[in-house]
Amino acid sequence: MEDVTAKVARQYTDYAYPKPVDDLAASAASGGGDYSDPSLFGPMLWPEGQPRPDLDILVAGCGTQQAAMIAFGNPSARVVGVDLSDASLGHQRYLRDKHALTNLELHQGDLREVGSLNRKFDLVVSTGVLHHMANPGEGLAALRDVLKPDGAMALMVYGSAGRRGVYPLQDAFRRMGLDQSPASVAVVRDYLDALPRDHSARVYVARTSELKHDTAIVDTFLHPQDQAYSVPELLDWIETAGLQFQTWLQNHLYYPEALVPDPVLSRIQMLPERDQWAVVEAWGELLGVHLFVARHAGHAALIDFEGNDWLSYKPRLLVGTRIEAVQPDGSATLRLHDIHFAVSPAEHGVLLAADGARTISEILSGGAFSAFPRADLEAFARLSFSRFWRIGVVMFEGVPAPAKGE
Repeated sequence: MEDVTAKVARQYTDYAYPKPVDDLAASAASGGGDYSDPSLFGPMLWPEGQPRPDLDILVAGCGTQQAAMIAFGNPSARVVGVDLSDASLGHQRYLRDKHALTNLELHQGDLREVGSLNRKFDLVVSTGVLHHMANPGEGLAALRDVLKPDGAMALMVYGSAGRRGVYPLQDAFRRMGLDQSPASVAVVRDYLDALPRDHSARVYVARTSELKHDTAIVDTFLHPQDQAYSVPELLDWIETAGLQFQTWLQNHLYYPEALVPDPVLSRIQMLPERDQWAVVEAWGELLGVHLFVARHAGHAALIDFEGNDWLSYKPRLLVGTRIEAVQPDGSATLRLHDIHFAVSPAEHGVLLAADGARTISEILSGGAFSAFPRADLEAFARLSFSRFWRIGVVMFEGVPAPAKGE
């Protein structure tokens, strides 16, 4: 019987994924950005500070464009892309040539064999790949083994809560004998159109715009291998591999402040942090994917508002966050994607000063803030920046690195 790796390789030869872009500059200008890109989200990867400017980056399962996009945005980095599909790599080669990406190296192969490159990497990126392996833990261990001691891993795997409507349909399509042919894709589309109005898969289909492409229909409903994780399962999987969870790359989906209303909000906030994440996951059923950062055990730089270390953090707005609707009294609205948060005049003031260069302590010492008692300022800043972090609108640099052996 054909093994899973061969089936997956054939799928991505027939249906290169994701749908290729033709121009990296135009794609970058469209906004958003890849959460794995250190030029955009470096403080989420290394809150203690990027280890070096000329990063060695591995993109494992790079698809049609991810390695090229990261190489384009990080010209001083050395980027290696690995993928099973030569068809996908073919488009990466096109982008490499078009944009003269001399810092991009491409290899066809299995990510379980990345050790054969005899290289170590500052950043290992693998988004949407490990969950398609017969043994995802084996793949994670292979990536761990090529990560430098102070390196970071930016990973994405499927979340079970947001995909609960997908798996019964995958089973149904297998029973119907559907393959990955265009005729089978057409049957899937007819089936989805005919679903009852209250079917759980309708929510998933409605919020997944890429399903207009046949490649996404195949990848979602006709894939030969698919593993999804709840928050507790994911954390256990990371730690079993000898890694340490550092942070989510979309905090607003895990902490209750962004989405959960009172009185449920206050009840969830009383729980330990990991239980908060699990409860929010169950409450919203929004998490179809988990995007997160993992490090070698003992090397994660964790955001913490206990003690006084947080005063040395250097905050700045997360890419994609905007300050809008400023009122005459100085209050404003923060926008993150389609979510809006009201901020007070004082909160608006500290956010305007959050430029990534000044520490929180320096922000509180300048401008109008210097007229207020320091103890009151620090109490206000602790609450405000903790909330900004939990709703996912800021990132921090200057976070103390863990002590060696911690």
